[in-house]
Order: sequence, then structure tokens, then C-alpha cells
Amino acid sequence: MMPVRLFLLLALSALTATTVAYAAADSAAADIQMAADSAPFRAAADDFVTHAMAGDVDGTQALLSRQLVGRIGDAAARKALQAQILPFFQRGRQPGGAVTITQTTDAAGQSGFAFYMWMQYAQAPTARPFAVYVVREQGRLVVANIVPDRFVEGRHR
Repeated sequence: MMPVRLFLLLALSALTATTVAYAAADSAAADIQMAADSAPFRAAADDFVTHAMAGDVDGTQALLSRQLVGRIGDAAARKALQAQILPFFQRGRQPGGAVTITQTTDAAGQSGFAFYMWMQYAQAPTARPFAVYVVREQGRLVVANIVPDRFVEGRHR
């Protein structure tokens, strides 16, 4: 059985975040174009967050990349969701704050977008960071990685 932390490390090592196609990311036009291109991917990320906040193990697992789940196994994916990922989201009140968008590619060469976001908590004075990586896998938008409660300098603003 793969430890839960190892699940995240495997998933993290399989993804790269880049801004190659949006080299002029500092310009307003490039930001607007990336937001438009990433909109369906963001909707998939938001769908995952909604299911995760509700504690829906089956719903969140169904949104995961089949290639990711195939690499780590159904049981390990479910354990990671139950032990680490869903508790982070269930404690949250709502996502909020700035969102940084980057392009991403998983280990299988599937491209998509990474969303570096914040979770607002009723009981905490500050928001907590998280990231959701969404790629297109066999024509379907899927979550290739979720990184709860980890600040990524230069991405979380």
C-alpha cells in the first residue's frame, strides 16, 4: 500500500507548470487569453473542489485522471482522498482570493492548466493555499493532481 504522502509526491513529480504559450504573461492581453483558454479547466477544478468540500469520496475519485489512479492504484487514491485531501477542503468555508493560472503537462504528456488558489476558513484568520491541476485525458477534463495546504512561491499571490 502506498503511503498517502507518497501519492502527492508521485503526482507532483509527474507534473510541470510552465507559461510557454503565454510568454507575455505580464501583458493584460496574455492574461485575458489564458483565462479564456483555461475556463473549461477551471470549471473542472471548481467541480472537484465542490465535491471535496462536501466530503464526496466517490465523486472526487471519479474526477481523477485514470492514468494517475492507474499508477498509484484505486485503494491508494481513495486513502489519499479520505486522509489528506478531503479533510482540507471539508474544513473550508469557501475558496477565495487571488488565483494564479499556469499551463501544465502531466507525465503522459497531457496538457492543461494548474490553478493556485486559496481556501477561506471560518475558524482561521488567514486563508490556506492549495493547487488543482486539470488536464485533458482522452477528450475528458480530469484532475491530475491536488496539493492541499502547500504554498508555492511565485504561484500563490
